[in-house]
Amino acid sequence: MKEYQFSETAPPGWESFCRQSNAVFGSAGWQQVLESSFSASTLYAWNGENGGTVTVFNAGPFSVGYVGFPAGSIAFERELPAGIVSQVHKGRFLNNVTCIRIPVSGFADDEDLGFQYVSNPETAITNLQQWDLMGVSKKLRRDLRKAGKSDVVVRQTNDASFGPLIYGMYKSTVRHRGGSLRYNCNYFSALLELAAQNPAVQFFIAELSGEVIGFAVIVHHGDAAFYLHGGAVPGARNLSPSDLILAQAVAQAKSSGRSLFNFMASPPDQPTLVRYKEKWGAETRAIKTYTVPVSGAYPFFKLAEYLRRAMS
Repeated sequence: MKEYQFSETAPPGWESFCRQSNAVFGSAGWQQVLESSFSASTLYAWNGENGGTVTVFNAGPFSVGYVGFPAGSIAFERELPAGIVSQVHKGRFLNNVTCIRIPVSGFADDEDLGFQYVSNPETAITNLQQWDLMGVSKKLRRDLRKAGKSDVVVRQTNDASFGPLIYGMYKSTVRHRGGSLRYNCNYFSALLELAAQNPAVQFFIAELSGEVIGFAVIVHHGDAAFYLHGGAVPGARNLSPSDLILAQAVAQAKSSGRSLFNFMASPPDQPTLVRYKEKWGAETRAIKTYTVPVSGAYPFFKLAEYLRRAMS
């Protein structure tokens, strides 16, 4: 394995590498969305042939780097996790990172990194090119037939003015599920601007009489499609706008030649969300998120995290 070098600026040829491998989550455009929305910074890992990114987020006085954010090990070169661990052991890291989190997908062939991890359910359609709507649950087909009789129209958009509206649907959906808000309005507006520049970033919206009632964000990265976000207005959920959007998004990912449609991880306390994803003919595995301590401040960060969870 060639040794990875880390830098705070993209190495020469980085964008060409991202275009050739369709590495959207490593591209400058994606990193700019994260940096502008969350005051994050980026570390680029490169060995002359392959690479990946570590997006560094601030958490109070601490900083946490996420590898391949948000898709984890599917989003970066397979040997990168071991390369990062090697560099940590050698004390070679920038940005005063407190710790690094490496999500290892259940749908990637990765070895145990030897650090503590948390596990969450991750759901994906693994045989997308063989996927067919007739092979999914009867309930889903029935729901889609019912939804198809409504006047709901599904289309794509890259209009940044929809940012606040989409953020509002995201917020109400997360609260409805009892989850935590992790993204802000600026993020969705910036992501829409990226969609206008890169067709691999897709915003689907469902409209009823000209009113937006649902949305989903899909990103085609490598040979997989990732379902990043989705939601609907509270009063329209009985019209199943999310089902109509996903039916179109999955079919489009299949026609584009993708081999995997990844619904991504779900909180462990939301089994109904996992079942909803599985009804699309998907299977669920465990995604392990390893935490690799980097600086001497890590024990204090770990204590702060424990206290925050205990008080929430």
